[in-house]
Amino acid sequence: MTVLLRFMLLVVLSLSAACGKKGPLIPPDGFAPPPVSALQVVQQGENFRISWLAPEQNYRGPSGTDLAGFRLYRREIKAPGDECPTCGADDLLIRTVDLEYLQDAVRIGNLFVVVDGDVKPGKSYQYLVTAFEKNGAENRDSGRVKRKKVAPPPAPVVRTAEAPGGLMLEWATVQFGTGTLSGYNVYRLRPGERYAFRPITPAPGKEPRYEDLRMEPDTAYRYQVRTVALVDGETVESDPSPQVEGKFVLP
Repeated sequence: MTVLLRFMLLVVLSLSAACGKKGPLIPPDGFAPPPVSALQVVQQGENFRISWLAPEQNYRGPSGTDLAGFRLYRREIKAPGDECPTCGADDLLIRTVDLEYLQDAVRIGNLFVVVDGDVKPGKSYQYLVTAFEKNGAENRDSGRVKRKKVAPPPAPVVRTAEAPGGLMLEWATVQFGTGTLSGYNVYRLRPGERYAFRPITPAPGKEPRYEDLRMEPDTAYRYQVRTVALVDGETVESDPSPQVEGKFVLP
């Protein structure tokens, strides 16, 4: 092949690559930001809670810049067997999380949490989270998580009572027609906290009560309880109960 023909071929290939819809800048694997990990989607009430772990905090890209943020994509599964791990063209960008301006995203150390309320009952979705740099370089290798929206159980109504060395939470057993009751998750917030990601119960409790014996003296805690049920093969939590407050006071 002559030098002229090689030059013309390179020009044609360059023009071909420039055609079509513009997408995110995805550099070669060796230069892309590391993918996020522990991507999880759970249903709480009518909303989906999406959480993930950021790449290691000391990551610096090829340009020397730190990680800039994340993009959350959602794809609706429109028919059985429609799951597609490589259908990037169908992904809808629903949230951009900027590390310098989190807005409604919650950050707990290296954990990031956002809520998606634009999901329909009976519909299934796939979620994908990518990391990106300030120059736009983006990694799509985080994997997909599937979730179906089901009818959530009702939330309990909680009251507090004194207990030796702690506080007792009590509520009436929740009754509902769809699904099977799994138990109740208890969430506790310390002063200054605005979000409780993990329940203080190691597993959903079967009894409509919980005794908290791990309270610091003279510290006001806030509590919420969520009903947990198995509905159409999906484990789902209710909306949170109205908050109640409690404090352990030394005698």
